[in-house]
Amino acid sequence: MTYRFESFELDTDRYELRRGGNPIAVEPQVFSVLTMLVENRHRMVPREEIIEAVWSGRAVSDSVLSSRIKSARQALDDDGDAQRLIKTVHGQGFRFVGNVESVEAVESATSAPSAAQMWVREVLARPVLAVLPFETDDTDGKDGKDETDEKDEKESRAAGDAYFVDGIAEELIAELASWRWFPILSRDSSFDKSHAGLKASARAAALGARYAVTGRLARAGGARRLSVELIDSTTDTQLWSARYDVRAAEFARMQSEIASEIFRRIAPELTSEETRRVMRKGHADLTAWDMTIKGLWLMHRHDFRQALAMLEDATRVDPGFALPWSVIAQTRLEQALAGWKRGQRDESHEAFRGLLEAASTAVELDPSSWMGHTLMSAAELWVNLSFPRARLHANRALELNPSASMAHHVSGCIWGFAGDLDAAIAEQGNVFRVDPRYGHGEVVQADLGLWHLLRGDLERAAEHLRRSVSLDPSNVRARQRQIVLAGFSKDAALAREALAALEKLGGTMDEQYLAASYPFQEPSHAKRFREGLRAARKLGS
Repeated sequence: MTYRFESFELDTDRYELRRGGNPIAVEPQVFSVLTMLVENRHRMVPREEIIEAVWSGRAVSDSVLSSRIKSARQALDDDGDAQRLIKTVHGQGFRFVGNVESVEAVESATSAPSAAQMWVREVLARPVLAVLPFETDDTDGKDGKDETDEKDEKESRAAGDAYFVDGIAEELIAELASWRWFPILSRDSSFDKSHAGLKASARAAALGARYAVTGRLARAGGARRLSVELIDSTTDTQLWSARYDVRAAEFARMQSEIASEIFRRIAPELTSEETRRVMRKGHADLTAWDMTIKGLWLMHRHDFRQALAMLEDATRVDPGFALPWSVIAQTRLEQALAGWKRGQRDESHEAFRGLLEAASTAVELDPSSWMGHTLMSAAELWVNLSFPRARLHANRALELNPSASMAHHVSGCIWGFAGDLDAAIAEQGNVFRVDPRYGHGEVVQADLGLWHLLRGDLERAAEHLRRSVSLDPSNVRARQRQIVLAGFSKDAALAREALAALEKLGGTMDEQYLAASYPFQEPSHAKRFREGLRAARKLGS
């Protein structure tokens, strides 16, 4: 539905607010508040009702709601004094008082790309940049120490430097992605060890990156110095290099300075107005940052229990720091995906609830965090089953960081379960464009298999599901979809193989599981999926 008032259009199918046909950037919660007021324009909407609908009943202060109302008014060139379109009913709620015309959508959601989709396409057409793993080098001498003590001390320093340089690379990837003007290869691909023996330019070329950032952290006499280089992999030439003395108090400045110089070197045609950072905000407390980076390091090693403990410590040290909440949400998503892959519905459900809580906090603390919006979109999809709010957060994440493979992954899920299979396939295809070594490639392949299956393209579905199983034979989700595929292709051998594999893995296809983890909004898709399942069971019996 599209609602027209004055020169504005509020498009709830495309999740856009437009003026004169041009999209206006608004935060997801602001869009939801505005939509609720416009849809209920015949009455005053109580504050409590808005909070229940937009924040799912979570306890939020009046100031939070007031700030969203203020932002909605600003987007409409309204304010609290004029109240031309949004009227405050003091002590009770709000009412939309503009003259509204309702227009049913004539075109499909995929007839024209959204502003977010157009921006992503433009960015992904540009050369790719990779931040390769930074190296460490300890040149301290023995200083007369016992050899055993010397060895223990060096091992301790090496471990500390390892997570420190990993953290620098992680933050630099985020910093560069925040510029939003060229694709940034994800950490999983940049850190892939299969090309570790190659020189930097060859390694970047093997990853499909034209530009690469490399670095080395050296110790000497107790001091730490970071050397950074930017190279062009096509010509094997160094474009820029610099050295930085690593001091905790100056880390945020150093980080921004490195990213600024890299951006200036590879995108000189862009104006200063176009280069403002929008994702990451400077943070002066290195202790909370240090804990967060340790937690992220542990999460990448699948030590979820210790990661969450470290990250929760970071939130206690600095309750206003958004990044640890985003990483907590990401850890919860990892737990949920692991539970689904093993067919453990209850474990995944609990993890998704934790994801919702952490992602909500992250977005509240930093509305410009692409990671927070990505994880919030996953929570809205899998916990609240709110496709409009999930779409809003996914769009915002991709606007903030078109290189975010995780955002493309989740966005594709939202499109697919909402019923737009073409958009789902295109979006998840972008995952491998920005991240050929995406950490959950087997999950994306299983998803692509599902979307092609629902489209009736059984050959492509079979190929994607084979790839998923080859990447992870224990992936319950891929086996479930192979069962449905077998039903439609009348492949008794595949049906027996996939059913046996699912049983061995402890997976299930009962109605409760299907309802919780396959939230099809298009009735024909749910019907088709269940028909294939029934046919496969007959073939395999």
